[in-house]
Amino acid sequence: MFDTILIAIDEDSHANEAVRIGGRLAEQLRSRVILFHVVRQPPTYALQAGFYLPPDELRKAATEHGKEVLEKAGAQLPDAVPSRLLVKYADFSPWREIVQLSERERADLIVLGAHSQGALQRPTLGSTAEKVSRHVRVPILLVR
Repeated sequence: MFDTILIAIDEDSHANEAVRIGGRLAEQLRSRVILFHVVRQPPTYALQAGFYLPPDELRKAATEHGKEVLEKAGAQLPDAVPSRLLVKYADFSPWREIVQLSERERADLIVLGAHSQGALQRPTLGSTAEKVSRHVRVPILLVR
């Protein structure tokens, strides 16, 4: 039923829980996992504040950092789960990259961390999870 599980992570604490739960689910269902991290381009103000690298070096450094994030998260997956780690330097918004990858890889399930947002700090969907949920045709497991 869920042959391919896409676990999309960022550097938030919810990502660790998404990997843990998604990995256990994959192990029980004998699914393969695609662990995915979108590297965002730095905001313009960071570049204006004196942080400058040539575009190719910036992309390389950001992608290397993304690989480190994935390797650390991938170490949490059960050994029996076949997995692939993918990092993408964002051409689009992270939600759009997740949707496109899920379609390309024919993911059967997407696992995302749900962030707490809002003035009252009540649990709500983060903008990425909300947009992914509106644009994919497969089930989504949100982890808090």
